[in-house]
Amino acid sequence: AQEKKIFTVQGPYPIIRRLLRARGWVERKLPRVGRQPEQQRGDRNKRRLETRPRNGGGQGQALLNPRGGAQPRLGSTDPLRYSWLPAEEEKRCDDDPDGIHDLMSYLARDQLPNFIWTNLLHATDPELLQQDHVVNHFARVDAFATKEGLCLSLRNLPWIEQADPNTFFPRCYRLGVMDEREAFIEDFRLTAARSLLKLALEEPRDRPVSTEQVSSSAKGAGESHDSHPKHSAARAGSPLYPELVEEALEACKQHLDILQHHDIDRSTPSPCMTCIDWDCFLQQYYRVAHEGAGLVLTRQQRKQCQNLLQRLAEQLPQLDMEGKLSVWILKPGAESQGRGKAGGSGEHTDTPHLGGVPLSLCSPGIICTTRLEEVLQLARSCTARSVQAGRWVVQKYVERLLTIFGTKFDIRQWFVVTDWKPLTVWFYRDCYLRFCSQPFSLDHLE
Repeated sequence: AQEKKIFTVQGPYPIIRRLLRARGWVERKLPRVGRQPEQQRGDRNKRRLETRPRNGGGQGQALLNPRGGAQPRLGSTDPLRYSWLPAEEEKRCDDDPDGIHDLMSYLARDQLPNFIWTNLLHATDPELLQQDHVVNHFARVDAFATKEGLCLSLRNLPWIEQADPNTFFPRCYRLGVMDEREAFIEDFRLTAARSLLKLALEEPRDRPVSTEQVSSSAKGAGESHDSHPKHSAARAGSPLYPELVEEALEACKQHLDILQHHDIDRSTPSPCMTCIDWDCFLQQYYRVAHEGAGLVLTRQQRKQCQNLLQRLAEQLPQLDMEGKLSVWILKPGAESQGRGKAGGSGEHTDTPHLGGVPLSLCSPGIICTTRLEEVLQLARSCTARSVQAGRWVVQKYVERLLTIFGTKFDIRQWFVVTDWKPLTVWFYRDCYLRFCSQPFSLDHLE
């Protein structure tokens, strides 16, 4: 006790216990609920009110919240209670076959634990913790543990460090924040304009099969294209008017001027505030990117597209990885391991709708989409309880990425934050890779 090496663990965590004990720490255990007869509960509560901790009444007491599974007073003589599962109880017995740790825990029953390891932050009352108490959780971890917090941290990074988040993290926006939602809309439009220039330079045979073509062809071999007159003009190879490329060139030129700060000395409007009808432009872009419509370019337009994309590449670190299909990924801002049916911007006419959004898209999981209206409608209309209103994060999908044998993977790296001020982060040397169950293809966004 004098060395302040008393700890409490809520849950099994055998490795934590073993390593602390190896370093000379003594555990003050949380007895299992139900060890004392039910009729003694009233007397026990009465004794709890009358008892004073023997190690000094001036010290604060750290309470474990009942939602954490306990009704404790760390520092009182009344034993702590925690609902152990039978399997966890057996593990505890295996760790202490001779009962030595039980005896040491009994001797330390009057002492405040100096180190508390819990399942949740809310299992402790931070207002009652003393200066020398250590808990394995700290408040406001959203900056590290949620997509919304990470997005906000990236947004504030240039104010505290000379670094550009676009060089190491895909562009992302919080749709619940008005300014960021407007910035996303402008980003989506400019991304579509750049993508149109890339598609214009491609030969038709080089274009990938679109998600909408897959959705339409999957309806059945006996269903001809003539049964959908609204798509008859958008079939593969049908040319579009040259003004579409001119509009994309104009938007990208204005954006390049802004990136190069040429707009400082003159009142150049934002590319999305020009006379371009962006709703019409996006619908035409969707035809090119997802329905196979062809583009007719003059030799001068082709040269302008090549030159402008080359100049944009010097200013936009993500120009190459963002691809040509303008795929965006929509995530709940505070959910982990998001799962849900991915949207493919395909045919939704036969699908039940909720508030203008297909039910297949109204999911609390992660969703991929290629249409601006889908992103905005889903963020407004989805009422899943696990997703708070407006707390959606939209991020540019990496269309050109590194794969292993044609399969997507991500690297999972665990880290520990030991201090907030100054921020101190320890990364584990070991990591693990998580592979997708299917080969990567932009043809299917599920």
